[in-house]
Amino acid sequence: MRFTRKGFMFLSSIVLALMFMFSSMTVFATEGNTWTTMASMATARYNHQIVVVNEKIYSIGGYNGSSLNLVEEYDPITNIWTTKAPMSSTRELFQLAVINGKIYAIGGHSNNALNTVEEYDPATNVWTAKASMTTERYSFKIALVNSKIYAIGGIGTNGSNLNSVEEYDPVANTWTARASMSVARTNHQIAVVDGRIFVIGGNNANPLNSVEEYDPATNTWTTKASMTIARTYYEGVAVVNGKIYAIGGYSGSILNSVEEYNPITNTWDTKASMTSARYYHQIAVVDSRVYVIGGANNDGSLNSVEEYDPATNTWTTKASITTARLEHQLAVVNGKIYAIGGQSGSAINSVEEYTAKIPVPTAPTNLTAIAGNIKVDLSWTAVTGATGYNVKRATTAGGPYTTIGESITTTTYTDSAVTNGTTYYYVVTAVDANGESANSNEASATPQAPATTGSALLVITMVNGTEKEYELSMIEVNAFIDWYDGNATGTGKSYYIFDKAYNKGPFITRKDYIIFDKIQDFEVMQYE
Repeated sequence: MRFTRKGFMFLSSIVLALMFMFSSMTVFATEGNTWTTMASMATARYNHQIVVVNEKIYSIGGYNGSSLNLVEEYDPITNIWTTKAPMSSTRELFQLAVINGKIYAIGGHSNNALNTVEEYDPATNVWTAKASMTTERYSFKIALVNSKIYAIGGIGTNGSNLNSVEEYDPVANTWTARASMSVARTNHQIAVVDGRIFVIGGNNANPLNSVEEYDPATNTWTTKASMTIARTYYEGVAVVNGKIYAIGGYSGSILNSVEEYNPITNTWDTKASMTSARYYHQIAVVDSRVYVIGGANNDGSLNSVEEYDPATNTWTTKASITTARLEHQLAVVNGKIYAIGGQSGSAINSVEEYTAKIPVPTAPTNLTAIAGNIKVDLSWTAVTGATGYNVKRATTAGGPYTTIGESITTTTYTDSAVTNGTTYYYVVTAVDANGESANSNEASATPQAPATTGSALLVITMVNGTEKEYELSMIEVNAFIDWYDGNATGTGKSYYIFDKAYNKGPFITRKDYIIFDKIQDFEVMQYE
């Protein structure tokens, strides 16, 4: 990082401190929370930009002694970086946007402020020059709304801060001047909520706390409630559940404070502060939690990582990144965070992958328990991706449960280690290589010995709707049920024979052959 170049406001005490890098690795396998060193980029860089297209990461441009036009593509599945066609212009402090699978590199700096725009097609590995912006700008921000790109603020050719706004239509390949902000600003941050663009903080000679909202539909800016604290160099805001979080940054001193903005009520609320004050950090959101990674403070570049849970307003210190870094970039692919490049005294090319938590299967559903004689038959709905199931049992509702079956590969289980007359409570969990799910719904059943005295009317309904009735002793009914249960588990003959002792007529015997696969259901009506 160049501390005095292009108007950056840094404390001179950082210059020497940035020569040191701190590293640590904490591994909590069951919870995730791990950093893994991945393949490095071919070229060390910072002030670059990162986008994700079709689950591949593109690292574009940046700075390493001079502005770069280099492009590298990373495949997280193969852990391989591939050099792609370079941009026609070297650029840093620029912006990238992705629309319809195409990447747009916009403005930036390369000896002078740029207004040029290039479009990259990952499918063909070709860059195409597009219409230039009206205004040269760098250290600006962009927003995407309805497949149009809005370039907002930044620093112009003469080094002055800009309040101008331009809209790019990729279909028409045209830039259109839009209404300007009321305040010129650079190193600000942008969030899009419900199709409206919120421009937050930044600096214009001094750090700003002002906030403006832009409505693309009406081309109007509205001044909104200001942050409590002016802040710049805070490198990203987070949007979670429609609320905006401004985290850390610089306001005459380095900040650890956090503010939450509610666009509906137009109010800022102070939230729990980070453990470490920092600026030039990066932010990623995974599963509605905010991860703040790296950056710098008065002691130098940071490798610390903190996780914020908006639901509980709590910060948790997470495993540190191996290499301290600032002015890096983050990408999120399949729930994993990739920290790419940056600098720590000099440009770095290293890449690290963070697993916030190891995903486990969802809990099984529709658990049912059917009591029998010294047994309970269980069944449940299959869980996608599960390699097996654990069956757990208790004798009181709600547990505690004891595991009675492990790594079951079907969605049925028969518990034969039961006592008739006792009520049992069951849950099932799904498992895969990453771990075990939460419990399913609870199901209960009370096994009973079959009646051996008296008689019953057995009514069997066939799949074609035909009903067959048999007057039987309970011993005969139990024999039929045992045959049916055996077939349900894949044993026994495919048919059952009822020997009719009535209406034989001229025949010696009269037998009904009931085919298992043709039975829809049956009913037993017992009487003395």
